[in-house]
Amino acid sequence: MTGALYRPLRRVVRQPAVHFALIGAALLAGWGAVQRAVQAVPRAPTRAEIVISAERIRLLQTQFEERWGARPSPDQLRASVERAIEEEMLYREARALAFDYRDRSVRRRLIEKARAVTRRPVAHMDELYNEALALGLDDDLVIHRLLAEKMRLFLQQDPPDAQVSDAALIDYMERHRARFVQPEALTLTHVFFSQSMRRDRFADAAAALTGLAGQPPSPSAVNTLSDPFPLGTELRAYTPRQLLGRFGKPFADQVLALRPGTWSAPLASPYGLHLVWVHEHRPERLPPLDEVRETVELALMQDRAAKNLQDGLARLRRLYDVRVEGSL
Repeated sequence: MTGALYRPLRRVVRQPAVHFALIGAALLAGWGAVQRAVQAVPRAPTRAEIVISAERIRLLQTQFEERWGARPSPDQLRASVERAIEEEMLYREARALAFDYRDRSVRRRLIEKARAVTRRPVAHMDELYNEALALGLDDDLVIHRLLAEKMRLFLQQDPPDAQVSDAALIDYMERHRARFVQPEALTLTHVFFSQSMRRDRFADAAAALTGLAGQPPSPSAVNTLSDPFPLGTELRAYTPRQLLGRFGKPFADQVLALRPGTWSAPLASPYGLHLVWVHEHRPERLPPLDEVRETVELALMQDRAAKNLQDGLARLRRLYDVRVEGSL
């Protein structure tokens, strides 16, 4: 009696449509569950062996020569072989996780190939797709690359519950200070006396300095006293390197030594003379998190993705025996 009850159920379970529905349900359950399954792989190889044949190695050499115009060195050839192993491993895992199921790029590629080989009138898209699968047209270099890249992107993902806290961002900034530190910078106003336009620029600069009487610069006074200058009379957040590049070392050194809030004596540059008022001399600093949050978060996520990928590849590599035929 019991066997009679279960026979209809077994017939239903064996139907291909049920298989596809189950695959779809598994994917919809969330990539996080699949990620945990990948992370839990055993250390002993459990997949079919990956073989890089001598013919494949010769093809890799040829491809390298065509791209770079020279034969690969032994190290370069070994790197090419490692990339080929990685691509094959990623492709196989993507197929094992059914990443090609209902993938639009894969489907489009298979339909194009089916149209190219079928002799029948143009069929429905689903028929072309199924015919391509039946003919084994999915063993295709473009599809290999699409699925390998899809698997690579998948491995880069953080777990679904991963969060980026302010503490993690601040710690990341501290550990990568060179990437986020803001250099020393000055904001200044200068009154310019051109050596090509003035016959006695020293006397003119001295008279202007007396007229300014130590008062903060006003736009009207500066515009009245200054000759035209290509960079303008107000220079904002100039670094020592910028000052050096624009005005030369003697001028840059003198400006960097000025105390903010006072007019300088006339300072010489390759252009002429300058009276300089430093508004702000900001030392090198690590900015507050709120000023650079998006930049830091993006850098942290990129680093996490790279580490996730390397860890994922290492886990997957333990699933495979690899055999390289011939010598490198």
